[in-house]
Amino acid sequence: MKIYEKDSYQRRNTTVVTASETVEGKHYITLADTIFFPEEGGQYADTGWIRLTDPDQTEGPEEKIRLADGQILQGEIRYLVDRDIPAGTKVACELDWEPRFMRMQQHTGEHILTGVIHNHFGYNNVGFHLSDDSFVTLDLDGMLTAEQISQMELRANEAIYANLPVMAQYPSKEALSAIEYRSKIEIEGQVRLIVIGDEKNPVDVCACCAPHVSRTGEVGLIKVIHFQNYKGGTRLSILCGKRALQYFQAQTQIMTQLSQTFSTSMEKVTACVQNTLEELSNLKYKAAEWKQRELENRIRALPEGENACLFTDADVSGATAKNCFNTLAAGRPGYVGLFMGDDENGYRFHAGSTALDSRALMKRMKEELNAKGGGSREMVQGKLNAARTEIEQFFGTLSNT
Repeated sequence: MKIYEKDSYQRRNTTVVTASETVEGKHYITLADTIFFPEEGGQYADTGWIRLTDPDQTEGPEEKIRLADGQILQGEIRYLVDRDIPAGTKVACELDWEPRFMRMQQHTGEHILTGVIHNHFGYNNVGFHLSDDSFVTLDLDGMLTAEQISQMELRANEAIYANLPVMAQYPSKEALSAIEYRSKIEIEGQVRLIVIGDEKNPVDVCACCAPHVSRTGEVGLIKVIHFQNYKGGTRLSILCGKRALQYFQAQTQIMTQLSQTFSTSMEKVTACVQNTLEELSNLKYKAAEWKQRELENRIRALPEGENACLFTDADVSGATAKNCFNTLAAGRPGYVGLFMGDDENGYRFHAGSTALDSRALMKRMKEELNAKGGGSREMVQGKLNAARTEIEQFFGTLSNT
């Protein structure tokens, strides 16, 4: 019997192992009666503990065996445990309640939000995933704007404030034919409906196999974290209940730290960050101008010759590097190279010639300096890890190229 379908709050039960097998070193069991929900319908499996209750089949009365997963295989729920438990063993089961209740909050919250959207826009939830370490996602088959999502979020939370009942129902086939309900798949056999609110005017009616809270107030909060266009519809990423609270506690801590850093109120943090980014952008532009002037002065100070190479630090922008390469190459009949970096971390480079085929230079650099990159007749660029002395020696041999 699937106890979790009838009573999602039962945390302990005593039952019997009905089957046991070991496959590739992993131990699996089935239970006559179970409080452990298996992975199904976009939700992870419950975890928990099993105690052996028959003193003849245990090393000690306090022995606990970990139940780590539950999967449905050929219509049977098979649980992964960390040691063999023979069929026929009496066991006492204990559910990991905190993750179960957290998932109940997320799942019921998703039903509420999807229900209000379905009632208002007629959209269906065509995809759902409840993650323990990321956002809960639900995929709708219609497009929503930011304003519409905000309105639906408010309506969903108003359903929480109303503390409406959440009921599991098992209608007959005849009764089911007269009920309008949501379902992503065709269901064979008995259909389990989760009804939220007044049966005559419900917030949501949906076919679902998972445990849920008994009243909407237990969800606590529904918050849409972000949304995106997805496969012609809308993907919403949400958090509910305790996980939503933890998320906003973390966000508040970040905002508090930022407001302290900028010596301003939380309301003014965004403006302060934007002003700082503008100042940084201006400083980067001025630094790039200074760097280009400094490199151009060094280029003019180089002795005249057929080939030349110049070394500088790694923080040269792409635009500055290209401009300085052009200045370095101008008026030289041979090959030139601008190398940015150091011996320890390697060098980025722009190299080539205004008169010769730069691709020939690239070929030699790959062969002799293990360079990686490519380019055109006029210029090649890439990376290499050779030492500066090796690069200088290499350019010193290019006079006859």
